[in-house]
Amino acid sequence: MTDTITTNQFWAVGDEIEDTKAPTGIEINKVWQTRQFQARLVNPANRRKLSVIIVGTGLAGGAAAATLGEAGYNVLNFCYQDSPRRAHSIAAQGGINAAKNYRNDNDSTYRLFYDTVKGGDYRARETNVYRLAEVSANIIDQCVAQGVPFAREYGGLLDTRSFGGVQVQRTFYARGQTGQQLLIGAYQQLERQVAAGTVKMYTRHEMVELIVVDGKARGIVTRNMVNGKVETWTADAVVLATGGYGNVFFLSTNAMGCNVTATWRAHRKGAYFGNPCFTQIHPTCIPVHGETQSKLTLMSESLRNDGRIWVPKKAEDCGKDPRQIAEADRDYYLERIYPAFGNLVPRDIASRQAKNMCDEGAVSARRRRDRCGRRRASGASRCLPRLLRRDQPPGAEGRREQVRQPVRHVRADHG
Repeated sequence: MTDTITTNQFWAVGDEIEDTKAPTGIEINKVWQTRQFQARLVNPANRRKLSVIIVGTGLAGGAAAATLGEAGYNVLNFCYQDSPRRAHSIAAQGGINAAKNYRNDNDSTYRLFYDTVKGGDYRARETNVYRLAEVSANIIDQCVAQGVPFAREYGGLLDTRSFGGVQVQRTFYARGQTGQQLLIGAYQQLERQVAAGTVKMYTRHEMVELIVVDGKARGIVTRNMVNGKVETWTADAVVLATGGYGNVFFLSTNAMGCNVTATWRAHRKGAYFGNPCFTQIHPTCIPVHGETQSKLTLMSESLRNDGRIWVPKKAEDCGKDPRQIAEADRDYYLERIYPAFGNLVPRDIASRQAKNMCDEGAVSARRRRDRCGRRRASGASRCLPRLLRRDQPPGAEGRREQVRQPVRHVRADHG
């Protein structure tokens, strides 16, 4: 006879977590303005007396180091790569959203706020999301001033395109290299501050411990990855801009160095780890080539804007060359199930529906085996969703043409 196991042996209900620094009792569009006014200021002459440690040199860490350095603070910037330009922010492709309403399609700060909260399954901290929507337009202007080569229309104005989860065109982009171009822009400003002496860069340094004094982060311990030397660094404030933990999943587009060790060490010191299930799932990745591959290659989500996603209607067509499948035998399932959004449904919905289509329509295909006699890496064998390119040449009104070879894709973790 086995003993009854009670659930409280494994978990306990904690106190409610709230943003205690956010003013309460006022409208959300005034929260940040009120917080800004209530915050204590630092005299520009006194900033030279304060130091800030920033761990990470991606878009967040690099931009923070450059901004604080230009403001007059003494910044110590650490990364484990041999150059700040090797940060994983380079992997971002699709674009960056901003509520500039260039297309005059009824976009606004509140609509960007709503779409972001909704796209995050209503788990995000709403006051921070609204602030992000507020400063989004300024972020684009700052990037342009830094030299980021955003795509432009024929007349020279910044171009925008659609993206998943929204019905307006608010995404500013630089082909399929938006992350790379943004990172180069931030890197240029970071190196400008390094040359000015306000930022000291320490590459090939891994953070091994967080120093906490009276409940506040006051420093870090690092290991020099070249000679193994362990060093202690102290400052008035510590910023951890070390990225996500997507590599906890077997199939991920993250670099193998994205191992969340810095965040884990902060968690051991008492930092909260909120919403561990909230990761970025990407519907469009190039399928694995074998059972031993653990890292996927990302295809920009803009493909869902420029193309159409379909699967064969008949299971027996899964083994055919996609070009031999007639138009009538193709199921554009996202356009059929979600006519308002079409292929631009939120990522979680697109990924979930792709799995449903594979599960329902490829039962027989799953039993197929490749030439080596082993089951293919993907559970749906060759019955993966395809992407078609959408072309509109001069004189054609919305005519769609497929590329020479439709591209199979799978879903994976991306952040």
